[in-house]
Amino acid sequence: MKPSRFDTFIADMKQVGRQTHRALRSGARTVAALPWPSLLVVSVVLACLLTIIPLALTLFVGFLLLKLVAAALFGTRPAQIVE
Repeated sequence: MKPSRFDTFIADMKQVGRQTHRALRSGARTVAALPWPSLLVVSVVLACLLTIIPLALTLFVGFLLLKLVAAALFGTRPAQIVE
């Protein structure tokens, strides 16, 4: 009998679960082996990545939308005459 799509999906999910479990255990062993100064540096870098990068991207999108709205409302300025 040919395996159904559901059986294949369940088998794939089991494999993903095993790989995730293996990666988490490996990461936990790595973190447990780190000395505390390195752990502090990793924590600060991770905190910066999780807060500053999304903030910068959000501000970029916000200013880009503001620019598009301003251009739609006010149009383009006439060219300045240079003497």
